[in-house]
Amino acid sequence: MSNDNRPRRGLLDGLADIVGDLYGENAAANARLAEELRKDSAVPSPVYPAGEKNGEPVYTAKPALPPFSALWKTADEPIDWTEALASPVPTDGLTAPAKWAMYHQHAAAVLRGELGAYLTVLKAANPMADLMPYVAALDVSTVNADELRAAFTVRSDLMETEAERYLAGMALRIARDLFAVLPVTCVTVEGLQKEEALLSVRFERQELNRVRFAFIDPVAFVAECGGVYAQRDA
Repeated sequence: MSNDNRPRRGLLDGLADIVGDLYGENAAANARLAEELRKDSAVPSPVYPAGEKNGEPVYTAKPALPPFSALWKTADEPIDWTEALASPVPTDGLTAPAKWAMYHQHAAAVLRGELGAYLTVLKAANPMADLMPYVAALDVSTVNADELRAAFTVRSDLMETEAERYLAGMALRIARDLFAVLPVTCVTVEGLQKEEALLSVRFERQELNRVRFAFIDPVAFVAECGGVYAQRDA
């Protein structure tokens, strides 16, 4: 693929601005959100369901955030765009009818590789919302119908131990979630700190489809995929 993006620069610049609005997070605001979520997970807050048991209120604890070590092992359920095109109602038994209706509405355009439809789906599905507590910012942009590019700004506190594991794990999970939501064949992910690229890696869908993520070392796997880590001061 040619690296000369000049013919589509105007379009991509506009798309990048839009996607930046969708996924870019103010670092200070995101830090406050992460702190609130940490408090919620450290001390479960009970909530009252509708009803009582034996005259006493029944408490349900809020779910804790998943441990970072599990992030790359899980991912969103993939959207079957051919099914979404064919059926106006959910066929998977998992997707809410309103969300499926949105998929059905845009399925034809997504399958044609229309970038505008990609952006609409990314905004509506928000596939990486659950990853925001682990980053300072996260941006996604389209390269073409077959490729997405994502960049996440690291949280400095999560870089203090096992920095490469954090970078690799985040890159893998971001790529898996993007592959799940759109029918692209490759996703490039960068991990950034103060605009310096600490990690750059390009994932191929075909390669990830063969992996049993529960059993891999994310650092080793990202290296196998050609991931390049920047040299950091000790």
